[in-house]
Amino acid sequence: MHCYKILLDRTGNVNEHPCHSIIPVEFETEGVSMQILTCSMLNQSTGYSIIKIVDEKDNNIKEGFHEAEFGECTINKLFSKCYLAMVINKNCLLSKLINESGCFLTSAIPKTDTLIEWTLVGSSSKALHNLTNNMKENGYKFELISSENLFIKTTLTPKQEQYFNIAMNLGYYDIPKKIDLNELCCILGCSKSTLNVVLRTAEKKIFEYYRIASSKIRF
Repeated sequence: MHCYKILLDRTGNVNEHPCHSIIPVEFETEGVSMQILTCSMLNQSTGYSIIKIVDEKDNNIKEGFHEAEFGECTINKLFSKCYLAMVINKNCLLSKLINESGCFLTSAIPKTDTLIEWTLVGSSSKALHNLTNNMKENGYKFELISSENLFIKTTLTPKQEQYFNIAMNLGYYDIPKKIDLNELCCILGCSKSTLNVVLRTAEKKIFEYYRIASSKIRF
């Protein structure tokens, strides 16, 4: 996988509106920050995004459904000072370009009302290069901040892979568990202490892979 981080300038596309402009909260309100967590396409010109809103100053953001000229959103409070907005943007060519490219927008953070810091992930640098070229051809301006491979080596030993896969397949990680550690020991022919160490070591490697990959994608 490959990752681009870009600073997108939306001032050149006056007929379109960024998703955060549909939310009924002034972008420059003190203590308010927004981040697009994911974006998809509903049709050829309509984007659908999930935006996290953090309100450090308790500005009394109103929950519920809100309608705007170019779209609509529904805001729900997750917990103190944190909200999620489900936004439908009815005039967004960018969602079409992203979805057609096979790449993913994993984060978008407004820096000003028109400058947005994007994190894009694709299967290769070529896929991201094709996407950004299409964006340029459609009048979008941006600055490339960084370009990075997301290759992270995480290798389980044959025993770790075998024990982990059997545990997964037999429901050891299901909620509730379908099999316990003692039953797994009987099937695998090993001691409980050995199995516990092997599984915990495999789990640590998998969790560490997820932690590093997530931090790289979200910067």
